[in-house]
Amino acid sequence: MSGLKFLVVVPTNPEADADRMTKFLIHGSLLQEPQQFSINFVNSPSCTDNITYHFKVKIPEQMIVENYKSDGEWSASHQEKYLNIFDGNTDKKISDTPSIKNGIDAVLNYSSTETAFSLMFQLDRANSTIDVYQVRGNGHNFVTKYETLFSLSEIQSIQVWGDVKKINQFSLSYD
Repeated sequence: MSGLKFLVVVPTNPEADADRMTKFLIHGSLLQEPQQFSINFVNSPSCTDNITYHFKVKIPEQMIVENYKSDGEWSASHQEKYLNIFDGNTDKKISDTPSIKNGIDAVLNYSSTETAFSLMFQLDRANSTIDVYQVRGNGHNFVTKYETLFSLSEIQSIQVWGDVKKINQFSLSYD
């Protein structure tokens, strides 16, 4: 996997503990024939020894890998899910997409020419979970939920790694 492609330090207000990131939205494009990319929610902008949440997409295998890193060691209890977040056209309306069943993505047909991705990460501090959604037009489809080992308040930066060509949009929402 290629190296670090994008890094943002998450702005916080130390005087207002409740003023923390609750949602992260990212739209980007991948290199031709991408193999994988990952998004890391890191506990330090300058060190990757502690990663609260590692979200990796293995594109040819249509696999999502979720994990965390503590004191420089990856957890042995990672989760893998067979699900492809690409549908060949990110501008399709949900009602026109035959792979949607009961509002949740079924396994989608991967197109080797597909280069766009659009994801939303919703942070639930009370339950220490991160919900991931695939964004489609004005809607979104649930992809996965991950329970974190670290407190979500420890996240200080977000890193994008791998076969990413360009980040088109990046936004943070706060409560």
